[in-house]
Amino acid sequence: MLPKIYRSDPDIRKHQINTLKIFNDNVVEICEGHEYQICFKSDRHELCLHISLSKEFPNEKPLLTISPPIVHPWVNADSEVTSAPGLLNFTIHSDLGRVVQAIIREFERHPPPLKNDTNITSGPGSTITSPTVPTRECERSSPSYMNNFSSPTHQRRLVFPELNKLSINELEFLNSNSDRQQEFLTDLPPIKEQNKLLDDLIAQVEELAESNLSKQEHLSEMRSEIEQKISEVTKLAFENERLHMKYQDMSDKYSPFNIKEQLRLAAEKAESECETIADSFLNGEIDVEKFVNLYTKSRSLCQARKTKEEKLSHQLESLSKAGF
Repeated sequence: MLPKIYRSDPDIRKHQINTLKIFNDNVVEICEGHEYQICFKSDRHELCLHISLSKEFPNEKPLLTISPPIVHPWVNADSEVTSAPGLLNFTIHSDLGRVVQAIIREFERHPPPLKNDTNITSGPGSTITSPTVPTRECERSSPSYMNNFSSPTHQRRLVFPELNKLSINELEFLNSNSDRQQEFLTDLPPIKEQNKLLDDLIAQVEELAESNLSKQEHLSEMRSEIEQKISEVTKLAFENERLHMKYQDMSDKYSPFNIKEQLRLAAEKAESECETIADSFLNGEIDVEKFVNLYTKSRSLCQARKTKEEKLSHQLESLSKAGF
């Protein structure tokens, strides 16, 4: 298993800033390591996203502001991008570059109107501002609403057609009461659909987790069996190595060339014994009868070994000429 690589906060901060430059074009560095700006086109408007990194970053979320001021569910009244999904879930393990890239792509694909163009009349002599939408349900489903932000006229009616059914008093109450906003958003069909889809996914994940847990015992048994087989294979490997070495020794010992060499040495030894026996007889150390017996036996052995050596040499030479 590879060892885990731990990074210090400065290294992670530098990595996050590098991802900002990797995944986005036209990144302008205002203050090194702290402030950056990216300008881009959104329909006919030129927008700039300002990225501010505190000293606690990446343990603290980056501050993203958009200019000029726009109307968008992800942007609050101070033009701060607060409700983008990647920003809401931002952690030390997130990629700043990808989060910013997703925000810019959202504004490019669904151009938001400027604040100066978004006074929406809901009745004679009255205007209504967009409700603050900080809820989880809105964050999950906001992309499905944003199909016509480029048209400032009757913008809320296009995004939330259910607002057309409310009276002015109900709209004012909705605008001022966060609980009513939560209830209104929860009852929206797209939100219900998204929540149902999320519940189904959670159920599938739980079912998959239970299935995996049910296989844990079987997995443990298989792991033990594999470890046992590995141990057996290791023992067999050592035994195979031992037998291979023994085979190699036997092969060298009984090879034709080694047998020929041993026959030659044995013949020389027998011939040396013959000479020793002859010297002993000449020195009077043994009688004639004993000399004849020993010398005849030793000379016969020497001659037999020489004959075998010559015959084997001839056979080996014939095999060599035949290409073996």
